[in-house]
Amino acid sequence: MLPGAMPLAGHLWQILRDPLLFFERQHRHVGVAVVRVGTKPLHLVTRPDLVRQLLNDPVTFDKGGIFIEGVRSLAGNGVATCPTADHKVQRPILQPAFHHRRIVEYSKVMEECADTLARSWSDAQQLEMVRTMHRLAAEVVTRTLFSGPGAAHAAQEIQRLFPPMLAGLYRRMFIPAAWVHKVPLPINIAFDTALSGIHRIIRREIRTYRADGRDRGDLLSAMMHATDENTGATLTDTELKEQVISMLMTAIETTGSAAAWLLHSLAENPDAEGAVLEELRRTVGDRQLNAQDLGNLPVFRRVLTEVLRLYPPFWLLSRVTTRPATIGGYRIPAHADVVFSLYCLHRDPKAFPSPHRFDPDRWLPDRVTAEQKQAQMPFGVGTRKCIGDVYGLTEVPLIVATVLRHWRLRHATDVTVTPLVKGTMRPNSLPMVVTRRTAAFVY
Repeated sequence: MLPGAMPLAGHLWQILRDPLLFFERQHRHVGVAVVRVGTKPLHLVTRPDLVRQLLNDPVTFDKGGIFIEGVRSLAGNGVATCPTADHKVQRPILQPAFHHRRIVEYSKVMEECADTLARSWSDAQQLEMVRTMHRLAAEVVTRTLFSGPGAAHAAQEIQRLFPPMLAGLYRRMFIPAAWVHKVPLPINIAFDTALSGIHRIIRREIRTYRADGRDRGDLLSAMMHATDENTGATLTDTELKEQVISMLMTAIETTGSAAAWLLHSLAENPDAEGAVLEELRRTVGDRQLNAQDLGNLPVFRRVLTEVLRLYPPFWLLSRVTTRPATIGGYRIPAHADVVFSLYCLHRDPKAFPSPHRFDPDRWLPDRVTAEQKQAQMPFGVGTRKCIGDVYGLTEVPLIVATVLRHWRLRHATDVTVTPLVKGTMRPNSLPMVVTRRTAAFVY
Protein backbone atom coordinates (compact mmCIF):
# COMPACT_ATOMS: atom_id res chain seq x y z
CA MET A 1 0.00 0.00 0.00
CA LEU A 2 1.17 3.54 -0.72
CA PRO A 3 2.42 5.62 2.23
CA GLY A 4 0.36 8.45 3.67
CA ALA A 5 -2.85 6.51 4.35
CA MET A 6 -4.76 7.58 7.47
CA PRO A 7 -6.65 5.20 9.74
CA LEU A 8 -10.18 4.58 8.39
CA ALA A 9 -9.91 7.38 5.79
CA GLY A 10 -7.00 5.90 3.83
CA HIS A 11 -5.88 8.32 1.09
CA LEU A 12 -9.34 9.89 0.81
CA TRP A 13 -8.40 13.36 2.03
CA GLN A 14 -5.40 13.56 -0.30
CA ILE A 15 -7.60 12.54 -3.20
CA LEU A 16 -10.35 15.03 -2.39
CA ARG A 17 -7.84 17.87 -1.89
CA ASP A 18 -6.18 17.49 -5.31
CA PRO A 19 -7.15 14.30 -7.16
CA LEU A 20 -5.14 14.93 -10.32
CA LEU A 21 -1.94 15.69 -8.42
CA PHE A 22 -2.45 12.67 -6.18
CA PHE A 23 -2.90 10.24 -9.07
CA GLU A 24 -0.07 11.79 -11.09
CA ARG A 25 2.25 11.15 -8.15
CA GLN A 26 1.15 7.53 -7.98
CA HIS A 27 2.06 7.10 -11.64
CA ARG A 28 5.69 7.30 -10.62
CA HIS A 29 5.14 3.74 -9.44
CA VAL A 30 5.60 1.24 -12.25
CA GLY A 31 2.77 -1.19 -12.92
CA VAL A 32 0.24 -1.34 -10.08
CA ALA A 33 -0.08 0.77 -6.91
CA VAL A 34 -2.61 0.23 -4.11
CA VAL A 35 -4.60 3.28 -3.03
CA ARG A 36 -7.11 3.21 -0.17
CA VAL A 37 -10.41 5.06 -0.18
CA GLY A 38 -11.59 4.60 3.37
CA THR A 39 -10.84 0.96 4.04
CA LYS A 40 -11.37 -0.07 0.41
CA PRO A 41 -8.19 -0.86 -1.57
CA LEU A 42 -8.05 0.36 -5.18
CA HIS A 43 -5.51 -1.27 -7.48
CA LEU A 44 -4.28 1.62 -9.64
CA VAL A 45 -2.81 0.48 -12.97
CA THR A 46 -0.22 3.00 -14.15
CA ARG A 47 1.11 1.63 -17.45
CA PRO A 48 -0.70 2.03 -20.79
CA ASP A 49 0.12 -1.50 -21.95
CA LEU A 50 -1.33 -2.95 -18.75
CA VAL A 51 -4.47 -0.80 -19.04
CA ARG A 52 -4.97 -2.08 -22.58
CA GLN A 53 -4.45 -5.62 -21.30
CA LEU A 54 -7.24 -5.28 -18.74
CA LEU A 55 -9.58 -3.47 -21.16
CA ASN A 56 -9.14 -6.27 -23.68
CA ASP A 57 -10.15 -8.85 -21.05
CA PRO A 58 -13.66 -7.71 -20.04
CA VAL A 59 -14.51 -11.12 -18.62
CA THR A 60 -11.81 -10.93 -15.94
CA PHE A 61 -11.93 -7.13 -15.54
CA ASP A 62 -15.66 -6.46 -15.69
CA LYS A 63 -17.44 -3.12 -15.58
CA GLY A 64 -17.73 -2.17 -11.93
CA GLY A 65 -15.72 -0.68 -9.12
CA ILE A 66 -15.83 2.69 -7.42
CA PHE A 67 -16.43 4.83 -10.53
CA ILE A 68 -18.80 2.58 -12.45
CA GLU A 69 -20.91 1.76 -9.39
CA GLY A 70 -21.37 5.49 -8.85
CA VAL A 71 -22.51 5.97 -12.44
CA ARG A 72 -24.68 2.86 -12.26
CA SER A 73 -26.52 4.37 -9.27
CA LEU A 74 -27.65 7.10 -11.69
CA ALA A 75 -27.78 5.49 -15.11
CA GLY A 76 -28.91 2.01 -14.15
CA ASN A 77 -27.77 -0.93 -16.21
CA GLY A 78 -27.21 0.93 -19.48
CA VAL A 79 -24.73 -0.03 -22.18
CA ALA A 80 -22.03 2.21 -20.66
CA THR A 81 -22.23 0.66 -17.18
CA CYS A 82 -23.66 -2.84 -17.47
CA PRO A 83 -21.64 -6.01 -16.77
CA THR A 84 -20.07 -7.87 -19.68
CA ALA A 85 -22.81 -10.51 -19.88
CA ASP A 86 -25.49 -7.83 -20.36
CA HIS A 87 -23.27 -5.84 -22.71
CA LYS A 88 -23.10 -8.78 -25.13
CA VAL A 89 -26.89 -8.51 -25.44
CA GLN A 90 -27.30 -4.73 -25.33
CA ARG A 91 -24.52 -3.55 -27.64
CA PRO A 92 -25.72 -5.34 -30.82
CA ILE A 93 -29.26 -4.04 -30.25
CA LEU A 94 -28.09 -0.44 -29.80
CA GLN A 95 -25.31 -0.29 -32.41
CA PRO A 96 -27.64 0.52 -35.36
CA ALA A 97 -28.71 3.69 -33.51
CA PHE A 98 -25.14 4.94 -34.06
CA HIS A 99 -24.83 3.85 -37.69
CA HIS A 100 -23.21 6.38 -40.03
CA ARG A 101 -26.56 7.17 -41.65
CA ARG A 102 -28.07 8.01 -38.27
CA ILE A 103 -25.03 10.12 -37.26
CA VAL A 104 -25.45 12.20 -40.42
CA GLU A 105 -29.08 12.88 -39.43
CA TYR A 106 -28.09 13.74 -35.86
CA SER A 107 -25.40 16.09 -37.20
CA LYS A 108 -28.08 18.30 -38.76
CA VAL A 109 -29.44 18.94 -35.27
CA MET A 110 -25.92 19.65 -34.01
CA GLU A 111 -25.33 22.21 -36.77
CA GLU A 112 -28.69 23.92 -36.23
CA CYS A 113 -28.33 24.21 -32.45
CA ALA A 114 -24.77 25.55 -32.70
CA ASP A 115 -25.67 28.05 -35.42
CA THR A 116 -28.70 29.31 -33.47
CA LEU A 117 -26.54 29.80 -30.37
CA ALA A 118 -23.75 31.60 -32.25
CA ARG A 119 -26.23 33.95 -33.93
CA SER A 120 -27.75 34.87 -30.55
CA TRP A 121 -24.55 36.46 -29.22
CA SER A 122 -23.66 40.16 -29.31
CA ASP A 123 -20.35 41.75 -30.18
CA ALA A 124 -18.08 42.18 -27.12
CA GLN A 125 -20.42 40.03 -25.01
CA GLN A 126 -18.85 38.10 -22.13
CA LEU A 127 -19.98 34.49 -21.66
CA GLU A 128 -19.18 31.74 -19.20
CA MET A 129 -18.21 29.20 -21.81
CA VAL A 130 -18.27 26.06 -19.65
CA ARG A 131 -21.90 26.67 -18.76
CA THR A 132 -22.68 27.72 -22.34
CA MET A 133 -21.15 24.61 -23.92
CA HIS A 134 -22.86 22.26 -21.46
CA ARG A 135 -26.21 23.92 -22.10
CA LEU A 136 -25.63 23.54 -25.81
CA ALA A 137 -24.62 19.89 -25.40
CA ALA A 138 -27.76 19.28 -23.35
CA GLU A 139 -29.91 20.86 -26.04
CA VAL A 140 -28.22 18.85 -28.80
CA VAL A 141 -28.46 15.47 -27.10
CA THR A 142 -32.03 16.11 -25.95
CA ARG A 143 -33.12 17.08 -29.46
CA THR A 144 -31.15 14.13 -30.85
CA LEU A 145 -32.96 11.82 -28.45
CA PHE A 146 -36.40 13.42 -28.61
CA SER A 147 -37.80 15.14 -31.69
CA GLY A 148 -41.37 15.44 -30.47
CA PRO A 149 -43.17 18.64 -29.49
CA GLY A 150 -41.96 18.37 -25.88
CA ALA A 151 -38.26 18.21 -26.79
CA ALA A 152 -37.49 21.89 -26.12
CA HIS A 153 -39.10 21.78 -22.69
CA ALA A 154 -37.34 18.51 -21.87
CA ALA A 155 -34.00 20.09 -22.80
CA GLN A 156 -34.60 23.02 -20.44
CA GLU A 157 -35.58 20.71 -17.57
CA ILE A 158 -32.55 18.47 -18.09
CA GLN A 159 -30.18 21.45 -18.21
CA ARG A 160 -31.53 22.58 -14.83
CA LEU A 161 -31.41 19.16 -13.19
CA PHE A 162 -28.12 17.85 -14.53
CA PRO A 163 -25.56 19.81 -12.39
CA PRO A 164 -26.81 18.66 -8.95
CA MET A 165 -27.09 15.11 -10.27
CA LEU A 166 -23.47 15.17 -11.46
CA ALA A 167 -22.25 16.61 -8.15
CA GLY A 168 -23.98 13.76 -6.35
CA LEU A 169 -22.23 11.24 -8.56
CA TYR A 170 -18.79 12.52 -7.53
CA ARG A 171 -19.63 12.28 -3.84
CA ARG A 172 -20.81 8.69 -4.32
CA MET A 173 -17.58 7.82 -6.11
CA PHE A 174 -15.25 8.77 -3.30
CA ILE A 175 -17.47 8.51 -0.24
CA PRO A 176 -18.66 4.91 -0.60
CA ALA A 177 -20.57 4.83 2.69
CA ALA A 178 -24.20 4.58 1.54
CA TRP A 179 -25.62 5.98 4.79
CA VAL A 180 -23.85 9.32 4.21
CA HIS A 181 -25.93 9.90 1.09
CA LYS A 182 -29.21 9.05 2.82
CA VAL A 183 -28.89 11.78 5.46
CA PRO A 184 -31.47 14.48 4.59
CA LEU A 185 -28.91 17.21 3.93
CA PRO A 186 -29.55 19.85 1.25
CA ILE A 187 -26.93 18.34 -1.10
CA ASN A 188 -28.50 14.87 -0.86
CA ILE A 189 -32.02 16.25 -1.26
CA ALA A 190 -30.90 18.18 -4.36
CA PHE A 191 -29.39 15.02 -5.85
CA ASP A 192 -32.49 12.91 -5.18
CA THR A 193 -34.77 15.61 -6.58
CA ALA A 194 -32.66 15.98 -9.73
CA LEU A 195 -32.46 12.24 -10.34
CA SER A 196 -36.19 11.66 -9.86
CA GLY A 197 -36.94 14.64 -12.12
CA ILE A 198 -34.82 13.28 -14.94
CA HIS A 199 -36.46 9.86 -14.56
CA ARG A 200 -39.87 11.53 -14.80
CA ILE A 201 -38.95 13.38 -18.02
CA ILE A 202 -37.64 10.23 -19.70
CA ARG A 203 -40.64 8.10 -18.69
CA ARG A 204 -42.93 10.79 -20.09
CA GLU A 205 -41.13 10.79 -23.46
CA ILE A 206 -41.12 6.99 -23.67
CA ARG A 207 -44.88 6.87 -23.04
CA THR A 208 -45.42 9.44 -25.79
CA TYR A 209 -43.30 7.49 -28.29
CA ARG A 210 -44.97 4.17 -27.43
CA ALA A 211 -48.38 5.69 -28.04
CA ASP A 212 -47.28 7.20 -31.35
CA GLY A 213 -45.47 4.09 -32.61
CA ARG A 214 -43.64 5.63 -35.58
CA ASP A 215 -39.91 6.05 -36.16
CA ARG A 216 -39.23 9.77 -35.87
CA GLY A 217 -35.62 9.42 -37.02
CA ASP A 218 -34.20 10.33 -33.63
CA LEU A 219 -32.11 8.37 -31.14
CA LEU A 220 -34.99 7.26 -28.92
CA SER A 221 -36.87 5.95 -31.97
CA ALA A 222 -33.77 4.09 -33.11
CA MET A 223 -33.35 2.44 -29.71
CA MET A 224 -37.05 1.72 -29.34
CA HIS A 225 -37.32 -0.02 -32.73
CA ALA A 226 -34.00 -1.87 -32.52
CA THR A 227 -34.20 -5.66 -32.19
CA ASP A 228 -31.84 -8.49 -31.34
CA GLU A 229 -31.14 -10.15 -34.68
CA ASN A 230 -31.03 -13.59 -33.03
CA THR A 231 -34.03 -13.43 -30.71
CA GLY A 232 -36.07 -10.51 -32.04
CA ALA A 233 -36.08 -9.01 -28.53
CA THR A 234 -36.54 -5.27 -28.07
CA LEU A 235 -35.73 -2.99 -25.13
CA THR A 236 -38.28 -2.68 -22.34
CA ASP A 237 -39.34 0.72 -21.01
CA THR A 238 -36.99 0.31 -18.04
CA GLU A 239 -34.09 -0.63 -20.32
CA LEU A 240 -34.86 2.33 -22.60
CA LYS A 241 -34.90 4.68 -19.61
CA GLU A 242 -31.49 3.41 -18.47
CA GLN A 243 -30.03 3.79 -21.96
CA VAL A 244 -31.36 7.34 -22.26
CA ILE A 245 -29.90 8.38 -18.89
CA SER A 246 -26.58 6.85 -19.90
CA MET A 247 -26.62 8.77 -23.19
CA LEU A 248 -27.49 12.02 -21.43
CA MET A 249 -24.70 11.68 -18.91
CA THR A 250 -22.00 10.80 -21.39
CA ALA A 251 -23.11 13.14 -24.19
CA ILE A 252 -23.60 16.25 -22.06
CA GLU A 253 -20.44 15.87 -20.04
CA THR A 254 -18.05 14.62 -22.70
CA THR A 255 -19.08 16.89 -25.56
CA GLY A 256 -19.76 19.95 -23.40
CA SER A 257 -16.42 19.66 -21.62
CA ALA A 258 -14.48 18.80 -24.78
CA ALA A 259 -15.95 21.77 -26.64
CA ALA A 260 -15.09 24.12 -23.76
CA TRP A 261 -11.52 22.77 -23.55
CA LEU A 262 -11.16 23.12 -27.33
CA LEU A 263 -12.27 26.77 -27.28
CA HIS A 264 -9.91 27.44 -24.36
CA SER A 265 -6.96 25.79 -26.13
CA LEU A 266 -7.52 27.68 -29.38
CA ALA A 267 -7.79 31.00 -27.51
CA GLU A 268 -4.51 30.25 -25.75
CA ASN A 269 -2.82 29.21 -28.99
CA PRO A 270 -3.65 31.73 -31.74
CA ASP A 271 -1.33 30.02 -34.24
CA ALA A 272 -3.32 26.80 -33.93
CA GLU A 273 -6.56 28.77 -34.22
CA GLY A 274 -5.27 30.48 -37.37
CA ALA A 275 -4.30 27.14 -38.91
CA VAL A 276 -7.77 25.73 -38.18
CA LEU A 277 -9.48 28.78 -39.68
CA GLU A 278 -7.33 28.64 -42.80
CA GLU A 279 -8.12 24.97 -43.26
CA LEU A 280 -11.83 25.68 -42.89
CA ARG A 281 -11.65 28.51 -45.44
CA ARG A 282 -9.77 26.33 -47.89
CA THR A 283 -11.87 23.19 -47.44
CA VAL A 284 -15.36 24.49 -46.71
CA GLY A 285 -15.41 28.00 -48.13
CA ASP A 286 -18.39 30.17 -47.27
CA ARG A 287 -20.93 27.40 -46.83
CA GLN A 288 -21.92 25.73 -43.55
CA LEU A 289 -19.66 22.93 -42.36
CA ASN A 290 -21.31 19.50 -42.32
CA ALA A 291 -20.42 16.07 -41.00
CA GLN A 292 -19.04 14.88 -44.34
CA ASP A 293 -16.39 17.63 -44.23
CA LEU A 294 -14.77 16.40 -41.03
CA GLY A 295 -12.67 13.73 -42.73
CA ASN A 296 -11.02 16.45 -44.84
CA LEU A 297 -9.80 18.56 -41.92
CA PRO A 298 -6.51 17.00 -40.72
CA VAL A 299 -5.34 20.14 -38.88
CA PHE A 300 -8.60 20.40 -36.95
CA ARG A 301 -8.47 16.67 -36.22
CA ARG A 302 -4.94 16.96 -34.77
CA VAL A 303 -6.01 19.89 -32.58
CA LEU A 304 -9.00 17.95 -31.25
CA THR A 305 -6.87 14.85 -30.65
CA GLU A 306 -4.43 16.93 -28.61
CA VAL A 307 -7.25 18.49 -26.59
CA LEU A 308 -8.63 15.02 -25.79
CA ARG A 309 -5.15 13.94 -24.77
CA LEU A 310 -4.71 16.80 -22.32
CA TYR A 311 -8.29 16.90 -21.07
CA PRO A 312 -10.06 13.53 -21.35
CA PRO A 313 -13.54 14.12 -19.89
CA PHE A 314 -13.57 10.82 -18.00
CA TRP A 315 -10.31 11.19 -16.11
CA LEU A 316 -10.68 8.11 -13.87
CA LEU A 317 -12.35 4.78 -14.71
CA SER A 318 -12.75 1.53 -12.82
CA ARG A 319 -13.25 -2.19 -13.23
CA VAL A 320 -13.80 -5.11 -10.85
CA THR A 321 -12.10 -8.49 -11.06
CA THR A 322 -14.38 -11.49 -11.45
CA ARG A 323 -11.54 -13.90 -10.57
CA PRO A 324 -7.93 -13.69 -9.38
CA ALA A 325 -5.73 -12.03 -12.01
CA THR A 326 -2.09 -11.20 -12.57
CA ILE A 327 -1.20 -7.98 -14.34
CA GLY A 328 2.32 -6.65 -14.71
CA GLY A 329 3.51 -9.37 -12.36
CA TYR A 330 1.16 -8.09 -9.64
CA ARG A 331 -1.44 -10.47 -8.20
CA ILE A 332 -4.94 -8.99 -7.82
CA PRO A 333 -7.58 -10.98 -5.92
CA ALA A 334 -11.10 -11.66 -7.13
CA HIS A 335 -13.77 -9.01 -6.48
CA ALA A 336 -11.11 -6.26 -6.24
CA ASP A 337 -11.51 -2.69 -7.50
CA VAL A 338 -9.11 -1.81 -10.33
CA VAL A 339 -8.79 1.84 -11.44
CA PHE A 340 -6.87 3.71 -14.12
CA SER A 341 -6.53 7.39 -14.96
CA LEU A 342 -6.73 8.47 -18.58
CA TYR A 343 -5.55 11.91 -17.52
CA CYS A 344 -2.30 10.46 -16.19
CA LEU A 345 -1.82 7.98 -19.04
CA HIS A 346 -2.23 10.79 -21.58
CA ARG A 347 0.47 12.80 -19.80
CA ASP A 348 2.99 10.01 -19.50
CA PRO A 349 6.36 11.62 -20.38
CA LYS A 350 7.62 8.32 -21.81
CA ALA A 351 4.92 8.49 -24.47
CA PHE A 352 4.55 12.27 -24.79
CA PRO A 353 7.65 14.50 -24.49
CA SER A 354 6.75 17.76 -22.71
CA PRO A 355 3.47 16.09 -21.75
CA HIS A 356 1.76 19.19 -20.32
CA ARG A 357 2.40 21.27 -23.47
CA PHE A 358 -0.32 21.76 -26.09
CA ASP A 359 1.27 20.52 -29.32
CA PRO A 360 -1.11 19.34 -32.07
CA ASP A 361 1.84 18.67 -34.35
CA ARG A 362 2.83 15.72 -32.19
CA TRP A 363 0.02 13.98 -34.12
CA LEU A 364 1.53 14.61 -37.56
CA PRO A 365 1.79 11.23 -39.33
CA ASP A 366 5.59 11.25 -39.37
CA ARG A 367 5.79 12.14 -35.65
CA VAL A 368 3.28 9.71 -34.15
CA THR A 369 5.02 6.97 -32.19
CA ALA A 370 3.89 3.53 -31.08
CA GLU A 371 4.05 4.76 -27.46
CA GLN A 372 1.64 7.61 -28.28
CA LYS A 373 -0.85 5.30 -29.94
CA GLN A 374 -0.71 2.94 -26.98
CA ALA A 375 -1.19 5.64 -24.33
CA GLN A 376 -3.95 7.64 -26.07
CA MET A 377 -7.40 6.16 -25.43
CA PRO A 378 -9.96 8.88 -24.64
CA PHE A 379 -12.90 6.60 -25.53
CA GLY A 380 -11.42 3.36 -24.22
CA VAL A 381 -10.50 0.31 -26.29
CA GLY A 382 -11.80 -3.17 -26.98
CA THR A 383 -15.39 -4.36 -26.96
CA ARG A 384 -16.33 -1.78 -24.28
CA LYS A 385 -15.09 1.19 -26.29
CA CYS A 386 -17.61 4.04 -26.02
CA ILE A 387 -20.56 3.37 -28.34
CA GLY A 388 -20.99 7.12 -28.89
CA ASP A 389 -17.39 7.96 -29.86
CA VAL A 390 -18.30 8.88 -33.45
CA TYR A 391 -21.27 10.92 -32.20
CA GLY A 392 -18.94 12.96 -29.98
CA LEU A 393 -16.19 13.27 -32.60
CA THR A 394 -18.84 14.66 -34.94
CA GLU A 395 -20.53 17.04 -32.52
CA VAL A 396 -17.52 18.76 -30.95
CA PRO A 397 -15.85 19.97 -34.18
CA LEU A 398 -19.21 20.94 -35.68
CA ILE A 399 -20.00 23.08 -32.63
CA VAL A 400 -16.59 24.73 -32.42
CA ALA A 401 -16.27 25.32 -36.16
CA THR A 402 -19.71 26.94 -36.22
CA VAL A 403 -18.72 29.23 -33.34
CA LEU A 404 -15.39 30.11 -34.99
CA ARG A 405 -17.21 30.99 -38.19
CA HIS A 406 -18.87 33.93 -36.46
CA TRP A 407 -16.69 34.81 -33.49
CA ARG A 408 -13.18 35.29 -32.17
CA LEU A 409 -13.07 34.14 -28.53
CA ARG A 410 -10.55 35.30 -25.95
CA HIS A 411 -10.32 34.88 -22.19
CA ALA A 412 -12.10 37.67 -20.37
CA THR A 413 -9.93 37.77 -17.25
CA ASP A 414 -6.53 36.72 -16.00
CA VAL A 415 -8.05 33.80 -14.08
CA THR A 416 -6.06 30.59 -14.46
CA VAL A 417 -8.12 27.93 -16.18
CA THR A 418 -7.57 24.60 -14.43
CA PRO A 419 -9.36 21.24 -14.50
CA LEU A 420 -12.33 20.95 -12.16
CA VAL A 421 -12.59 17.31 -11.18
CA LYS A 422 -15.98 15.90 -10.34
CA GLY A 423 -17.41 12.78 -11.93
CA THR A 424 -15.78 14.15 -15.07
CA MET A 425 -13.16 16.82 -15.79
CA ARG A 426 -14.23 20.23 -17.06
CA PRO A 427 -12.64 23.72 -16.90
CA ASN A 428 -13.09 25.34 -13.48
CA SER A 429 -14.20 28.60 -15.10
CA LEU A 430 -14.01 29.91 -18.62
CA PRO A 431 -15.24 33.52 -18.97
CA MET A 432 -14.65 34.57 -22.58
CA VAL A 433 -15.35 37.67 -24.64
CA VAL A 434 -16.69 37.13 -28.15
CA THR A 435 -15.73 39.51 -30.96
CA ARG A 436 -17.59 39.36 -34.25
CA ARG A 437 -15.41 38.38 -37.18
CA THR A 438 -15.39 40.60 -40.24
CA ALA A 439 -16.55 39.14 -43.54
CA ALA A 440 -12.93 38.47 -44.53
CA PHE A 441 -12.54 36.08 -41.62
CA VAL A 442 -15.78 34.16 -42.07
CA TYR A 443 -15.00 30.88 -43.76
